[in-house]
Parts: sequence; structure tokens; C-alpha cells
Amino acid sequence: MDSNEVKHPPASGDDDGARRVPRRFLPLASVVGAFGVVAAGVLRAGEVPAASAPGAGSPGDAPRQPAAALPSPPLPQQYARVAVLAAPGTAGEFRRSLLGISVGPRDGVYVLGDGEVRVFEAGGKVVRRWTSPEKASCLGVAADGRVAVGSPGRVDLFSEAGAHIGGFAAGTPDKPAEVSAVRFAGGAVLVADARARIIRRYDGRGVEQGVIGAGNKTGGFMLPNKSLDFDVDRDGVIHAADSGRHQVSSWTLDGAPVGRFGRFGMARPDDFVGCCNPVNVAVGPAGVLVTAEKVAARVKIFGKDRSLLAVIGPEHFDPMCRHIHVAVDSTGRIVAADPERRTITLFERS
Repeated sequence: MDSNEVKHPPASGDDDGARRVPRRFLPLASVVGAFGVVAAGVLRAGEVPAASAPGAGSPGDAPRQPAAALPSPPLPQQYARVAVLAAPGTAGEFRRSLLGISVGPRDGVYVLGDGEVRVFEAGGKVVRRWTSPEKASCLGVAADGRVAVGSPGRVDLFSEAGAHIGGFAAGTPDKPAEVSAVRFAGGAVLVADARARIIRRYDGRGVEQGVIGAGNKTGGFMLPNKSLDFDVDRDGVIHAADSGRHQVSSWTLDGAPVGRFGRFGMARPDDFVGCCNPVNVAVGPAGVLVTAEKVAARVKIFGKDRSLLAVIGPEHFDPMCRHIHVAVDSTGRIVAADPERRTITLFERS
């Protein structure tokens, strides 16, 4: 809620346009938490095989059957938690913040948090680290190891070793970009501007070449949560979380729409619930697309035909998690970062 007042139509003779009557309301955390419990309960009525949790049944156990009124196709793929790269109490722990992740060369996991960029090997060892720009919000890694770090109105570029090699202003002088995601696509740097509700395309010198997402009725993505996430597949197609439409939409680098999928609902396991889901997205090998949701915090894996393959369930994430940052390595392993618990977990198809 943006206000704690209700506007009523003006009574006869009123000249202020509206009477303002205070209303009582529950704390936002209580409302979200209660809705999350209800949503999770409903979703479990038709749930699909979830990632195996310690102490849970083995991957060979029969999955829970969906309710008779909610049929769904069999989903043979399951994902198991195979490693934890960072968590409180571990050598690579993040004590204050965990803001974003990306997979780079040799499947290194690049993480933004605690005022720095850290690079983890697959085994969990931190092999490089350097100070990030002030108010940094996200990062992306190119195939050659260059790192782009986004912050309000700006993108800074670093070498694979962490040396600062340049940067540029993002957005317009009067409306700096609210940078919520940044990715490389060939020679282009793509920047999600949640303020303008578009993705901006820049060349290597920081000159804007075009925008993605403006070619629809609203002139941009619908972002009730004021955040925009996207990823780019190996063919250069951009897949963006159009959360207000409960869809993932796909675009060319020139800004032409090429597809979309997803719908609002609570009946089927592939539905996206709440006011604005999915909130995060990542692409993997063989056309796989990974999405992450809030309220019922969970990760979904969709095949190339966008059929739902598997779900990594809410038991792995903090129920108040608003973003599960996701990335996929070259082998198909899913990296999921929970900013609330400040954990980075690897999931693998079992």
C-alpha cells in the first residue's frame, strides 16, 4: 500500500475533490506473510516434484499426486541441492548484503554483496574479490570475463582480474536509469532501467543504440515491484520478467518481440501467482528457462517448449524473499541466491 488513506467521492458541496478517511491496516509484512502461507498451501495442492531437501525422500520416491481437480503431466526431472557456496558462518559469507549473481568463464560464480564483487569456484573457494562502486545494485559477466556492475544511473566495467576499465552513464540526464540488471550480448551492454520500464542497449563505448520492451501498449514492461530482470540466450534473444503481466517476454536485440509465455493463476503449478511474478529469470543450456517468484518463494524450470519441467520449492528459501537471484552454468546447474538468508546454493538435476 502506498497510502494509509481511502479516497471517497466528494459529498455535495465538497470542494477539495475527496474526503480523506483514515483506515486501519495490518503491517505489510503480516499481510505478505499471510498471503504467502495461503498461496503456498493452495500451490501444494497441485505441486510438482520439488528439489530434494536434506532428510526428504530420495529422488526415486514417488512424487506427491496432484489433486484430482488439478491434473498435471508427469514431471520426471528433479533438482537436488548439491552445494552451498556461501551462507552465514561459512568462509565466503555475506554479512550485510547479497545483491546479485552471474556465471562467468569456467563456470565461476560472480557475486555482488557487502560492497564488493567476489568470484567463487564451483567448489566454493573465493578466488578473486574487489571493491564495487558505491550503491551497486547488480552485475553481469561477459564470455571473455569482463564484468559490468550497475548502480543508479551508471554502469562500470571491470576486467576479469577486477581492474576498472571504464564505464558510462545510463538513462537520460533528467532521468538517470534505475539499473536493476545488466548483461552482455556480443558487443552490446544491455541495461535494465526499472524507472523507464525498458531495457537499454549500449555499445562498448556507452553510446545508446536502442531500447527493448517499448513495443507494446503500455510503452514498457509492467513492473509493480519496480524491478526488471532479464537474461540473454546464446542466440542473442532477450528473455525478460514482465512481472505485472505474469509473463516472460522475449525480444531481439533490435527491440522486436519474438514470443512470450506465462499466465496468472493459482490452480496449476506453472501459473504465476500474486500481483507481480516472475521477478527473476535466467537462461540455461538447450533452451531451458529458469524463473523465480516471490510470496511463495520458489524457482521453476521450463523446457525449450516452455513446458514446466520441475520446481525447486519454497522450503529452500526465506518466505519473505522478494528476489531469488538465479543463474545457470554450462552444465545446467542452477545457482540461486537468497538475499534474506544471504545464501548461495547450487541445485543439480538428479
